[in-house]
Amino acid sequence: MLQHKGTQVIETPRLLLRRAVLEDANAMYDNWASDPEVTRFLIWPTHDSVEITLKVLQSWMEGYKKDNYYQWMIVLKSIGQPIGSISGMNPNDQLSSIEIGYCNWWHQGIMTEALQGVIEYLFETCNFNRITASHDPNNPHSGNVMKKCGMKYEGTARQSAKNNQGICDTAQYAILRNDWKKPSHFMEGFSYENDAALVQEIYHRYDEDSRLTSSKAAQVEFLTNVRYIERYLKPGDKILDVGAGAGEYSLYFSRRGYTVSALELADSNIEAFRKKLRSQDTIDLVQGNALDLSRYEDDSFDVVLVFGPLYHLHSEADKLRCLAEAKRVCKPDGTLFFAFIANDIVILTMFNEHSDYFLNGDYDKNTFRVDDFPFVFHTVDACRNLLRKGGVNVLHEVGSDGVSELLKEKINMMDEASYAQYLRYHDYACEKPEHLGASNHLLFVAKQCKQCF
Repeated sequence: MLQHKGTQVIETPRLLLRRAVLEDANAMYDNWASDPEVTRFLIWPTHDSVEITLKVLQSWMEGYKKDNYYQWMIVLKSIGQPIGSISGMNPNDQLSSIEIGYCNWWHQGIMTEALQGVIEYLFETCNFNRITASHDPNNPHSGNVMKKCGMKYEGTARQSAKNNQGICDTAQYAILRNDWKKPSHFMEGFSYENDAALVQEIYHRYDEDSRLTSSKAAQVEFLTNVRYIERYLKPGDKILDVGAGAGEYSLYFSRRGYTVSALELADSNIEAFRKKLRSQDTIDLVQGNALDLSRYEDDSFDVVLVFGPLYHLHSEADKLRCLAEAKRVCKPDGTLFFAFIANDIVILTMFNEHSDYFLNGDYDKNTFRVDDFPFVFHTVDACRNLLRKGGVNVLHEVGSDGVSELLKEKINMMDEASYAQYLRYHDYACEKPEHLGASNHLLFVAKQCKQCF
């Protein structure tokens, strides 16, 4: 049965599809609405001024008051600004159908990725049965996007529409719910020889570059971890960021005057990190493996961050080796920070996106252990046992993002005052033992100890 849900946030590997805000006016005007080449085959005229763009955005925001209004900005995570829009038009409740329209100035598969995300949302979340789209035959690129998303050509209606080129034919495409095949897992079919090879492939396919900054919900983990790190930092401290990803923590602390060394394994993350570096940055960035920190001397860092490696190491022996290396390079009175991906909440966050996950999800249906592919998952007790075996004394156990992944659609729609209050609530709740298992990411703050068994 059709259930209108309106314009909710949709996230894909490279994109964030969200509601428009008035602050998008300049980006929309500059990036596509004012460009006659981009709007050449559209039914609305090229914008002559940003004031026209503002009026359009105001009409969209009025539309958001209705639950059958579907209008998204397409935000490219890597640059953090809108590059196009996509909408669901003319919803027909009797036929359970809706028409899709879109516009953007990028190629590189961006529009295909956006359309796939919207199709999945309209079928899975809203339960539409038929989704249609059309294009001017003189713009075959648009038709190729439809074909790539599984839409079928149903014919051409002659002289049936008018766009910025005049009266035109329209090539008609549609996809039915029964025709649609849910996109496969982004790592489906990949086999690997070892954890290092798997890490390389994950981040070749997955956008880590903006994971911590792409939305209000995404920022909760970063803000929480920074708050705990800053509790233990002193002026002049040296930081080692092991598994530095695309550099968010390294850059944050380096630009606040700390000496930072960063080590990262994945080629894609190294490339993204280097693109963010400014001429005045002094970070020592190297490519390497958390299992071998031999380039660093013993007892050389005041703070050691291990915010990625334990997402990927499968064997206990490798995990303990990672801990041992982090301890070795940390000063005796230094502080260690370990991050894990939590097991238990994953089942609910996946169910939130895939309605059949409880029956068909990748987890043990008796023990509720999520399959360790492509990432490695830990229960809270498993984290505690590993760190105890690794010889560290835990000071804080933190649900670093809490329920932010599960509630991301609501959180991302918050105004600034509501979001600030949500962060205060999260800070209040994140160390409560009863909340830990309901967080997607866990942070353990620790000191070295000689007898922790």
